[in-house]
Amino acid sequence: MEDWSERLNRLAVTSRNDLYSRTVTCGKRCTLRLAVLDSERIARVLPVHVLDYMAFRETFGSQTDENELHMLEKFHAARSMIQRGLQDTCVSATLRTIPKTDRALDVDVCGIDRDNLNLVFCETGPVSERLFQNLELVEDAENANATLLFPSRIDTDEISERFPEAVESGKIEVQRLPWRERVIDRTFREALEIMDLLGNETRVRMLVPLLERPHGKRHYRAEINPKLVYENVTSLMTHRLIDELEDDTYGLTRTGRQIFCEYMAFVERVRRVLEENRE
Repeated sequence: MEDWSERLNRLAVTSRNDLYSRTVTCGKRCTLRLAVLDSERIARVLPVHVLDYMAFRETFGSQTDENELHMLEKFHAARSMIQRGLQDTCVSATLRTIPKTDRALDVDVCGIDRDNLNLVFCETGPVSERLFQNLELVEDAENANATLLFPSRIDTDEISERFPEAVESGKIEVQRLPWRERVIDRTFREALEIMDLLGNETRVRMLVPLLERPHGKRHYRAEINPKLVYENVTSLMTHRLIDELEDDTYGLTRTGRQIFCEYMAFVERVRRVLEENRE
């Protein structure tokens, strides 16, 4: 299943290919475009800001009434932009029209790819009339596309009904983050299973040496109960974190290496937070 960050990547490609554009009337017949207002003063996202959530929150969490879910959605959207190579990314940006009109819109995250704008609206509640007004402007602009992030099963059918061409072309796309879904999608469920798998101290002790080189069962049996070695090797292979090599040793798979390194970095950040907040 394609996740929302992969679909954001695909939208960037379609916008560069001018998949969808529309000419509107601005006093005379002309093409409408969008541009970031006061670009030298907006809150730009640097790679260091998306290393972890707290770094992002401390930099961009200036709105006292903003709920944590909305901030978390912005973090994931901004990180996706940076990971795609859109170094010109900003949060909480205001956009104006070219030619200038009285129409403007505010977006949660904006990634600029040359002259194309990849906009993200982070929604935490039902679809609002203000969102529809913003989408009308996105639909009219030839150089913008929009992704709408929803955390739960909110009825979004009206978006497709009001913007059928834009939704069909991919200019406007709805994505749902799985955190609050009653039915969790397969990939997210698998991620939770791996987190549970790596939450076991014995398995972590077995994986850490594999970051240096492959090891066999004899190495593990010297430090770990042989029964536990057999059980945990089976679990790690089932989840495709390790493979059995030709010389009767075990090594991390490419996916396993990436997941385990990300997990250990996450654990270290959690440990640091606990240390900082320990009384």
